[in-house]
Amino acid sequence: MRIGQGSPPRIKTNIAVPMIPTGRQTLYLFPDRILVVDSTGVGAVSYSELAVQIDTSRFVEDEGVPNDAQVVDRTWRYVNKSGGPDRRFANNRELPVCLYEEFRITSGRGLNELLQFSRCGVGACLEKAMRKVAHFIQNRQRTPNKQPVANRPMKKP
Repeated sequence: MRIGQGSPPRIKTNIAVPMIPTGRQTLYLFPDRILVVDSTGVGAVSYSELAVQIDTSRFVEDEGVPNDAQVVDRTWRYVNKSGGPDRRFANNRELPVCLYEEFRITSGRGLNELLQFSRCGVGACLEKAMRKVAHFIQNRQRTPNKQPVANRPMKKP
């Protein structure tokens, strides 16, 4: 899964919209809300409705390690009770343990996604950006629309 840019199907935009593929759904991060698109339809969630939880997890990689992942430990494919290699297996190789970041995003309207990033810190940056957008939208809704001086209707004397 890679965060990228694009447009949802059947929607025209004049900007490239940040998007997060999450399996069967894709999240499109528009300025005022997130569009959740899947094969059955489209839903919208306001940034103020989101709950974000960030955590880390350790994962034993038995294939390749992403080049931006942090290797925090090593273990054996087959481990004995004392934590060392189990000598009964001839092909018992040492495996890296990587630290990944988990980013859970939920809402009361049914959004429930868990994203894992191989580079720790990405989730915190994404959460900070989402909080800023929610704060901006909330403040914009509280402040009445002020027209620039040149576009204000003139008062009659």
